[in-house]
Amino acid sequence: MFRIGLYDERDTAEVLAKVAAAVARVPAGMWLTGGDIGAAVTWEADRRHEPRPAPFAIDRRALDSVAPDHPVLVRRVDGAYVANSLALARARIGRRSPDPRGGGVERDGGGEPTGVLVGRAGERLAELVAPYTREVALAGARAALDELRRSGITGIHDVARIDEISQRHAFHTDVERSATDLGLFRELQRRGELTVRVYALLTLAVWREIVSCGIQPRTDEGLLRFGALKAFIDGFLMEKPYEDDPDYARDFTFRFVDEPTMAADIAGADAAGFDPVVHTIGDKAHRLLLDWYEAAVRANPARDRRFRVIHAWYPSAREVERIGKLGLIADITPQHQVNDGVVERRLGPQRARTAHAWRSLRDAGARLDLVSDWPGSFNEQRATPLSPLHNIALAVGRAWHPEQALTVAEAIAAYTINPAFASYEEDLKGSITAGKLADLVVVSRDILSAPPEAIRQAEIDLTILGGKVVYRRATSSA
Repeated sequence: MFRIGLYDERDTAEVLAKVAAAVARVPAGMWLTGGDIGAAVTWEADRRHEPRPAPFAIDRRALDSVAPDHPVLVRRVDGAYVANSLALARARIGRRSPDPRGGGVERDGGGEPTGVLVGRAGERLAELVAPYTREVALAGARAALDELRRSGITGIHDVARIDEISQRHAFHTDVERSATDLGLFRELQRRGELTVRVYALLTLAVWREIVSCGIQPRTDEGLLRFGALKAFIDGFLMEKPYEDDPDYARDFTFRFVDEPTMAADIAGADAAGFDPVVHTIGDKAHRLLLDWYEAAVRANPARDRRFRVIHAWYPSAREVERIGKLGLIADITPQHQVNDGVVERRLGPQRARTAHAWRSLRDAGARLDLVSDWPGSFNEQRATPLSPLHNIALAVGRAWHPEQALTVAEAIAAYTINPAFASYEEDLKGSITAGKLADLVVVSRDILSAPPEAIRQAEIDLTILGGKVVYRRATSSA
């Protein structure tokens, strides 16, 4: 089963093009699912308090035209499903099939199913979709690797989990919801298909089990490297004036147990030599995280630490200075600032001055990583661009508080030498230097002197990993 995000497509043609693109990357016979068709135009109508538009005119024949060899079952924003002919055939839904209780199969004038399944009919077919197995996950991973190569990416810092550890742990919620099974990377590497270096950000909550299974910080398994542990604190603002506002109450993320547990996990992981890297958005979250980081540094022996603050949306001026004083690494995502269009109203002009404050963080002493946060936000409503060129253009061309923008050289460093530093690999990669790994990207133009739009439009001609060309643009003369 391969899932397709269909939230942003605005008409039938765009939906079918997205399905066709997935078909080109997935082996014949594999199920394709996804949704929600029509979501973007429906959300816009809801915001305007207007009637929702009619569903897109997609039926089994439309899906058959782009996916004749893959069973397809996609969901509309109104909750109905649409299946193609192969999916209906596998489910044995035909002209004489009865409608299930609580649902209906839409039919044409001759009684043949149109592919539109309402209520329990759609749910029953969804329950028949083939399970998500390792082989299916590998197919999706290959598609993701292709995107990375085409984007000029030779290394990633990816939230990951070790399945055998996860299976032995009783989590209070789905703490590892966004974590990639490390077994996928290991299997791709075993098959000779891994075309990116991976710095695996394992789960902070299971740091004891990670240590007990023999994984050591700053050790490698071929293209895989270890050393950092990932956690999440918050969703949003918790300090005054929001803490007492019943209509604006925010809290810790569902992955978070409680403050003493997080403090102890950070201190324990640091004592074992691992670096915590923590998703941090709001005001209270920054204050607490820096308190815990400082406490760990005081409690444990001195060492080379490369602690990170992931996203760093809304630190106060005091926390900006603390981040710099601690020499932390701040992972920033330019698209988040673009999406955050109501920050002034939420924070007020004074507090907004240190929101998405990239230059202030850098000037205070923080080291910046540019990260895509690919594939996107938790609620899946806003995709984030994967392309480093796109994100560099956003970082240097920001319109809101442009004094916080980065230079092109700074943005390039935040995509190269700084992430290499974060994974203790600055002596191996991150710059074109004799003796370092030959992980290189050839861009279609010099972006150092280019304006943001020209940077965005530049293309990747070659992606080279360890001296081997893993991607060559078809029209490239390189």
